[in-house]
Amino acid sequence: MLWVSGRILVNSSRGVKAEQVITRLKSAAFVVVISTVIFSVSACSGAGFVGSGDSSQLRVGVVGGKFSNVDPADGFGLRVDSYVLEFLMKLSPTGKVEPHLAKSVDRPDPATYVYNLRRGVKFSDGAELTSADVVNSLNYERNPKFPDSEKYSAVKSVKARGKYTVVVTLKEPNAGWPYTSATAGYIFQKKHQQEHADDFGKPGAGVIGTGPYVLKKLDSTAGADFVANPNYWGGKVEIPKVSMTAFADETSEALAFRAGQIDLVFPANTSGFESMARTKLVTAPGTKQGMFTMNVDVAPWNDVNVRRAVAYALNREEIIKTAGGGATADYTIIPPTQLQSIASKSEVNDLVASLPTYDFDPAKAKKELARSAYPHGFSATLETYDYGSFVITSQAIAGQLSKIGIKLKVKVDSPAEYNSTFSKPHSEVPIMYTYFNNNTPDPGAMPQQALDSASAAIGRNNFSDYKNPVVDHLINQGASADGPQKRFSVYAKLLKVVGRDVPVVPLYAGDNFVAISSSFKWPTFNAYSTDHTPYILEIKAK
Repeated sequence: MLWVSGRILVNSSRGVKAEQVITRLKSAAFVVVISTVIFSVSACSGAGFVGSGDSSQLRVGVVGGKFSNVDPADGFGLRVDSYVLEFLMKLSPTGKVEPHLAKSVDRPDPATYVYNLRRGVKFSDGAELTSADVVNSLNYERNPKFPDSEKYSAVKSVKARGKYTVVVTLKEPNAGWPYTSATAGYIFQKKHQQEHADDFGKPGAGVIGTGPYVLKKLDSTAGADFVANPNYWGGKVEIPKVSMTAFADETSEALAFRAGQIDLVFPANTSGFESMARTKLVTAPGTKQGMFTMNVDVAPWNDVNVRRAVAYALNREEIIKTAGGGATADYTIIPPTQLQSIASKSEVNDLVASLPTYDFDPAKAKKELARSAYPHGFSATLETYDYGSFVITSQAIAGQLSKIGIKLKVKVDSPAEYNSTFSKPHSEVPIMYTYFNNNTPDPGAMPQQALDSASAAIGRNNFSDYKNPVVDHLINQGASADGPQKRFSVYAKLLKVVGRDVPVVPLYAGDNFVAISSSFKWPTFNAYSTDHTPYILEIKAK
């Protein structure tokens, strides 16, 4: 799931609810030509894959999750709802958009998508899925009061056309919408949601969906229990039960995995988890992006020379080692793998070479700082929280910046303190190390979420409060551009502007990791597995 993160999203993650921080980020665009490696996860992968021997129940570990609300628009949706709710479309292992609850899609014009629903699909209570449920779900989730409503910013209207047809009309053509329909927009039962207007998604009410599992128990502190949906339209569900257990930290989670008490974990501190759990994680190429963000409205980070100094001062290779490895240095807010969905590898390489990418260079860092209003350096606070490798990575960043005169005090929040920042202006946490689970092939996803002026609102993901009308125009132009080459040309311009302004410093592009016990296998674990429904169906009992 690409979560998150530290604040994800970026799905992350200040831009989302605190419950969503731990894993995710957001949506987006066409058939991708990235070649994705699929790994077979087997019990003999390494010591420590200890199962209970009971393959009738999959036990999932989660760190940092709150189970007090699984409203798909405003709660811990990606973790819990992916077992219960489904999207109209889905992503294949190679990032291709494929039919799911919609059996087909028609496009009578570039801004209109007509979704033809599968007939006979039933909710877990036996009621039939109709267009009324889909329209209600999408209109509910795109309500501006919810943080994730930005995913639907391109949508003009969602209407039913008969019992089994839904028409989504966009404000203008948008290349990212096909991917949004495959990575966002959980469909839930209209009747249940309206009957539970005050407690929808909360313990006692939960959600009702068409997915492979039924939410049987939701405990706000302990976790959730699921049973197979007997009415699942996709056929018999292989694993009868799933449980999700909340852990205070990855150390206790790793020890539980090592003792055979849980079967599936998506660790953040990969090297630390491997050591503690005495196991070897399975990895697949991913799209996770590590970043250092700086609020351009808050001194001293509003000084572009300070931001450039920081960019030169950060040693990406050392940061990757500290964060646990499994990543490559990244210099652009749109990862090269996403750019390769709209251009050739050589074209992407040429573009990246032409950008101001700020390779590690302490001498240049000191020169930039000397040009700033703070030539002798300054002191500030870097806020983080105790999850995965966030603390040690933040400390490493502070150590590197101290060498050019920027003295950062790393403040480690409690989960409650950290969670409270999500409902406050980004300026109250002006700098941060975070990562975005940018799990989509769409090159327009990250600019939309992390750079667009509208995303600077409280609860969204433009943590830098970066507002540049030129960049806003390019974001919109890239989304509506006709054809991949035109999109590539637009994003090339965008990256050059952002490279000069440096509201964020991209650090690395990271892989996806999973720990799975000997009782189960995941033959198709891939870059797009973990944040999108119905990934649970990819996991098989041994």
